[in-house]
Amino acid sequence: MPKTFNSIWVHIVFRTKLSRPYLSWEIRNEVCEYIKVQGNLKGLNIDTVNGVRDHLHVLLRIKTTQTVAEAVHWIKGASSRWLNRKYNWKDGFAWQEGYGVFSVSLHDIKMIRNYIYNQEKHHKESYCVDRFEYVPKPSEASP
Repeated sequence: MPKTFNSIWVHIVFRTKLSRPYLSWEIRNEVCEYIKVQGNLKGLNIDTVNGVRDHLHVLLRIKTTQTVAEAVHWIKGASSRWLNRKYNWKDGFAWQEGYGVFSVSLHDIKMIRNYIYNQEKHHKESYCVDRFEYVPKPSEASP
């Protein structure tokens, strides 16, 4: 099969279960690094990962042989197992079911990357939730 070029970029958002604020600054930095390094070793093209205490954002380029669902399944599964092994919280750690996913044009990659890098600042300056923070409730999920 000949080499294939693609430019399928997606911005993924997912929350901790019940939006619990597990992700302190230190833990968030560790889990973001874990997701980026281990995800890239796994074959995911993860560009940027960041978030705040109760959710993360991931910018990645999907390969033609991958689906968004497969990528998210790996990211959430691997990171929750890693967090549970490392921190052994009494109630255990889990991500909520579901996620938000947005397509990203080449023109907007830099803007989305900056948006993800600046999550702390964004959340301090803005109370309202914009479309990049939205994660549907199970009853609102797409088929």
